[in-house]
Amino acid sequence: MALFDRFRKKEKTAEEKTNPIAPHSELYSAMSRYNEYIVRFMNMQHQGNYAPISAYEHAAGGISGFLYVIGDDASYSLSAQEVIDRMENRFEQELAQGKINSYVILYHSQFANDTNHQLANDDHEFKAITISYHFNNGEKGKIGLPYSFGNDELTYHGFANFSQEENNLIFRTPLKNNHDYFQDREEITAPVSENEIGLKIKKTNNSDLSNTWGGIFGFESYRKPNGSQSLREHFALAMIKEPVFSTNGISCSELNYEDVALKSVVVDGKPVTMVPVIKTDVVLDVVNKEIHEWENVSDLQAIIAGGGRDTFGISYLATDYAENREKYLSQKAWDMKISGIVYVLDVSTLGEEDGELKYSEDFTMYMPNNDLPGQACFDFVGQLEDFRETHLLENNTVKGYLMRVRLITNPDVKDFFTIDLFVNPENMRFPELTAGMKLTGMFQMQGQIAG
Repeated sequence: MALFDRFRKKEKTAEEKTNPIAPHSELYSAMSRYNEYIVRFMNMQHQGNYAPISAYEHAAGGISGFLYVIGDDASYSLSAQEVIDRMENRFEQELAQGKINSYVILYHSQFANDTNHQLANDDHEFKAITISYHFNNGEKGKIGLPYSFGNDELTYHGFANFSQEENNLIFRTPLKNNHDYFQDREEITAPVSENEIGLKIKKTNNSDLSNTWGGIFGFESYRKPNGSQSLREHFALAMIKEPVFSTNGISCSELNYEDVALKSVVVDGKPVTMVPVIKTDVVLDVVNKEIHEWENVSDLQAIIAGGGRDTFGISYLATDYAENREKYLSQKAWDMKISGIVYVLDVSTLGEEDGELKYSEDFTMYMPNNDLPGQACFDFVGQLEDFRETHLLENNTVKGYLMRVRLITNPDVKDFFTIDLFVNPENMRFPELTAGMKLTGMFQMQGQIAG
């Protein structure tokens, strides 16, 4: 990919060698202290990183770069516009207080040598790098560096505010080797609160049900180009059915099949989410401790963590959170219907391998999955007590199995923790189920208030 195509360094002509360089404009003289950050941002674009960055000049001199970073918990992030707004608010305050002398914020925009410096969000909108600047002499504004894509090349067309020589000086600015240009970083953390009954409420804003639907339709089928078309069609179908719940502008409707219901959630007539519900008669007494509310679904979907039978830990996707949010926030203890959707299923060979560690024939277990943290997903070894074939959608176009699987073996209580799990055959790594076999894999747990 060609870089800086219009500004490649050329041999100086005789005229250039004898004539002095013209004086630089005031704006370039002020902006030039940030040349390395302009080049750094262009390099980031070539690496596929389009996140906004910023830099500022200390009151005592010296430049520091600043950016927001996502911490270990990636469940909460900021949009590019939120990042820009937060940066601007911070630096405007520090500039007014005399803590800094100037700042710049760099982001990708719709600028096309006009006055439109709106943030670029869609692919067709990416037209330029915009630099929003403010200097302590009062000079404030935005300038744009247009670029274009073509023939696998990215071409920068120069700042119209600067002369060709000034543009050349920017593009020729070398970057320091092994230098951290962003000495100032702020970690993005999810908002966390505790309500009056001691429930911890944590926000997430980038969770979705794509894996959940992969469990229902089969991951290979669902990930095909038109794999989600059937889901969209049934979402539309559910929306025109008589609601099973409706209050304060929130309504839920259901498409019911043998062992699965597809529940739509609509707010003020607009579709918000659809969630699959695995029907079950398994009820556990659960005490909830922490709720992860999904901001990106109008706080009407949540993963809830707590304990079951006052013994073991669980977390589950609350499939009834849209209609029962106030209940969940007002009380910790509930009788819950608990079930799950299998993402991958295999025959367990635990205990068959040679080695010192041996497992009893009735060994079972489950533990949080590390690859999908915060999604109520568990790795497990379970005993298949029973199963039956089931179908959903019109004309039974999706086949599955409803399995009753023992996850905890308690010699005194037969079904201490035995739940119903749905599996699509496409997500199975073996051909046939047999009652009594030992299974392993990963599933997402779900729950809803019983009664």
